Amino acid sequence: MDAMQKDYLNYDQIATQYNQRYPNSQTWERGQALLELAKQVKAKTILEVGSGTGFWLNLLNQTGGKLFGLDYSMGMLQQSKGQPAPLSLSRGLGTQLPYRSASFDLLYCVDAIHHFGDHRAFIAEASRLLKPGGALAIIGHDPHEGPSHWYIYNYFDHVYDTDLRRYPSGNRVLQWMEQEGLKNISDQTVESIHNIHVGDAVLKDPFLKHSATSQLALLNEADYQTGMERIQNALAAAKEKKERIVFRSEINVKMWLGF
Repeated sequence: MDAMQKDYLNYDQIATQYNQRYPNSQTWERGQALLELAKQVKAKTILEVGSGTGFWLNLLNQTGGKLFGLDYSMGMLQQSKGQPAPLSLSRGLGTQLPYRSASFDLLYCVDAIHHFGDHRAFIAEASRLLKPGGALAIIGHDPHEGPSHWYIYNYFDHVYDTDLRRYPSGNRVLQWMEQEGLKNISDQTVESIHNIHVGDAVLKDPFLKHSATSQLALLNEADYQTGMERIQNALAAAKEKKERIVFRSEINVKMWLGF
């Protein structure tokens, strides 16, 4: 089994629980960044690649543009059909986008490029689909900048190393954009996640569930339970010593942008 096969996650199996990662109490600044970008380019046609449950597309419904979503998972596409926004949905690969050239004013992906396998091929395809003046936005975090203060990396074996393998570095993304002819290339932090869980409160973190993120969902049951046992042991040790234990999630979400 090669690295790509090991990193493959069957989203059909977790589609019905996936929206647990979007609690109503969370403010999503990356969504606001997408809205502002859509308004900037006056987007009439918008495509999300790796559209998942349609969460971000539904947010962009307020732009009045036509919304298109593409995902490989039939389970995710089925969940998208429950969104209030009218979505044109297709099943396909991020490296072989089944649309005509120069079709979209805005094309984006959120927390998805690491699933596409050939990252450069996705950027080439995305560039092909943009209308003149259209924008490509790739949103996610870059583990190559150094391990974020995300406690998941500390308690679960192999997760950080797997992310280094799955994710392209931000510098490579910008380089590929330039090579594919995109202009006004930039990167910026569009959201800074600062979640602090003190003591047992960490056990209520929705991102700690086995199916909540690909980082944990890729783990087999034994490795996942080993990580959970480490957290429980850390909690017990802190309680015994009457110490305050803190689990931090401090992650910078970047947007790599080209026109």
